[in-house]
Parts: sequence; structure tokens; C-alpha cells
Amino acid sequence: MTVRHTEVFMVRHGQTDSNVGGLLHGATDIPLNSIGQRQAALVASRIERLEGLHSLHSSPLSRALTTARAISSRTGLEPRLHRGLAEMNFGQVEGLTIAEMNERFPELAKRLSDFSDRNVRFPGGESRGEFHDRVRNALDRIVTTHAGERLVVVAHGGVIASLIAQLLGDDPNDWRRYTIDNCSVTHLEFATSGAIAHLLNDVVHLEQIDIDDLEAEAGS
Repeated sequence: MTVRHTEVFMVRHGQTDSNVGGLLHGATDIPLNSIGQRQAALVASRIERLEGLHSLHSSPLSRALTTARAISSRTGLEPRLHRGLAEMNFGQVEGLTIAEMNERFPELAKRLSDFSDRNVRFPGGESRGEFHDRVRNALDRIVTTHAGERLVVVAHGGVIASLIAQLLGDDPNDWRRYTIDNCSVTHLEFATSGAIAHLLNDVVHLEQIDIDDLEAEAGS
């Protein structure tokens, strides 16, 4: 009998004003901006073309859930919420830029530069280790529950980067290793030999936004 592997299409939420401003908003519930809503509609159109999708899973934060609902409107799959897929809780650093964090919390910034430091904690928030364990456990539960299916998981840049690094055997503390753009698609397959990455951070479907903007400028 042929064993069907589990496939996961991971989607980062659409753009927010915090993304544009470079603000560290993890646990803070920030909505999509107008561009983010356009991105969500485009990624939903792309996901709609995938065959044999079984379920749709999402972080409960509104920027992810709004993106998931756009996908739901095209696929008919109801989003299933998982707290474990929420972005990292930055505690007192929420709302700051990286430069502001470095200035106000120099000792934290120093520890964060040491990728071997798994225990460094954002004041009032999560530690690196807690975050990585939380998101890995959440995905493991989803994949185990839906073994052999094709799934869509809508989450956050930090969540997806951490999961990719952990699944591929890289260091999840080195956030620069993986770029995860708004409404990008990452396709992972869970085989008996381990995880296989077929697609990482693909955003070809978002090119339509640039085309639309150019046409609008030409017609104005």
C-alpha cells in the first residue's frame, strides 16, 4: 500500500503598518493594511488552484486570521485556530524598532546577538526556546492529526522561519537565515525520511500588485 505523505502550504499573513514601520509587534493584534488585504486576496487565488486540500489552520491574531479567511472564501475550508501558531511575544519590546530595542535594552540586544543563547527572554515576554518549542509543538500536533493530507497553515514570519529552520536542521535563532515575506507561500512535505522543502518564500502571485499599480499610474 502506498503511504501518502503530509503536505503543508505555509502562508505568512498580509502586510501591516507595523511591518512597513519595522515595529516589533508580535503578540500585539495588528490588522492588515490596504496592501495586506490585496495580498491576501492574491494568495487566496493561488491557494484556490491547489488540488486536494483537506484543512486550513491559522494563528488567532487578526492579521493571520483575516488572511486565512480570504483563503477560506476561495476554498470553502473553515479556519481552525491554534494559539501555538501566534507570533513571538516580545513583552516590553512590543512596538519598538530594533534600533530602539538596542538603545533601551542593550543587555538584551547583546544576548540576542549570541545565536547559541536559547534562554534569552524578552522582558515580560517569551524566551527563544519557549517560542521555538511552542511553534514546533503546534505544527507537530497539526501534522499528526492530519497525517497524509494536504494542509494550509497561515501564520507569521517568525513562526514560519523558526519552523523551517527546525525542520531542515538549521539554527532557528538566526532569524536572518530565512526571509519570509508577507503572503509568501512555503511548501513542505513530511516524508518518512524527514521534511522536504519544495518551495520557500515564493511570492510570484503578488506581482499582480505591481502590475496593477503601474497600469493605474499610466492611466492617471
